[in-house]
Amino acid sequence: MKRFFVVACLCVFGALSASAQKADISALDRSARSNGKQSVLFQAQEMMAQQAQEQARLEEQKRRMEEERRKALRPVNLFGNEYKIFAEVNGEIITSRDMQNRVNAFVATTQIPVTAQTKEMIIQKVLQAAIDEKLKLQEAKKNGVEISEADLNDGMKNFASSNKISVSKLRQTLRETGVDEAVFRAQMKAEMAWSRLVMMKYRRLGEVSEAEIQKAVDLVNQDKTKQKYLISEIVVDKKKAKNIQDLVENLRKDPRFELYAMQFSESPTAKSGGNLGWVSLNQLAEPLANVVSKMKKGAVSSPISVGSDFYILKLEKIYRPGIDTPPSTNPDEIRELLRSKKLEEIANKYIRDLRQQAVIELRV
Repeated sequence: MKRFFVVACLCVFGALSASAQKADISALDRSARSNGKQSVLFQAQEMMAQQAQEQARLEEQKRRMEEERRKALRPVNLFGNEYKIFAEVNGEIITSRDMQNRVNAFVATTQIPVTAQTKEMIIQKVLQAAIDEKLKLQEAKKNGVEISEADLNDGMKNFASSNKISVSKLRQTLRETGVDEAVFRAQMKAEMAWSRLVMMKYRRLGEVSEAEIQKAVDLVNQDKTKQKYLISEIVVDKKKAKNIQDLVENLRKDPRFELYAMQFSESPTAKSGGNLGWVSLNQLAEPLANVVSKMKKGAVSSPISVGSDFYILKLEKIYRPGIDTPPSTNPDEIRELLRSKKLEEIANKYIRDLRQQAVIELRV
């Protein structure tokens, strides 16, 4: 504001005579008003008042949004007190009480609030997760994989530590967010058992070979002359895409694309937050390439129809040959990427097979 005032004054002084340049600002003010013009001082004060009002408006808007977010993160009662059976999985039931606990656990751990835009997506996500939880525990039992109470206690400690809180604080948080600790431990048990089952399959299939690593390194080196795009994706089956536009709107307001990808994407890349890695346009399906070629860095696309799925893309970075630093070809980094990809592929095929073999009856 000081700079504006000085510039304004210099412009006025430049148009005056040498003697007038010695006049003080109050004389200039009186002169402006005597000519029927708005006072220079008044103009500056009015502009400052407008800026203050705009700042106050933005702060109030931010306060309201934060209040709405806090309300949305509070424990919710989506199903009332009525006891319903949502699904049956190989003879084991999932009830409205199970669903309520899992919705609250989902909101508490992801900080994705239940809103008009996210409600149906969260319910569908939680229901599928509850079904998969039953399948994982049933498969663990079938294969003799046991998770002891001591394992679960260690899991609670590790979870609390990773969130920089004590176990007692974790238990308090579960109570405050409307999550039954028994349900939280059951979810943890399913994931711990599942990790062991997937690793058993991975070991049988073998580690990533040196030939696979070298092939990946060579591919990156060959493509250094091409413009490449670092892309993240969310893939949703069209049959489940009723709320796909709501998801896009949320992603354009909430910068946590990676988190939403982990929760809602049905692609193997979901585990890594939807990270598709560095790709050139000729590596993408034509509808995706057409959209990516027109996107700006940081942009989130509208839903793109490809086969039986909708894709939502986020353009993270662009690599321009001769200008930008080429993507890394560090063998250790590539080994870890290939290992993670292999584990994800095994886990995804495993759960798909279990779903196909299971008797699953949806009641709601």
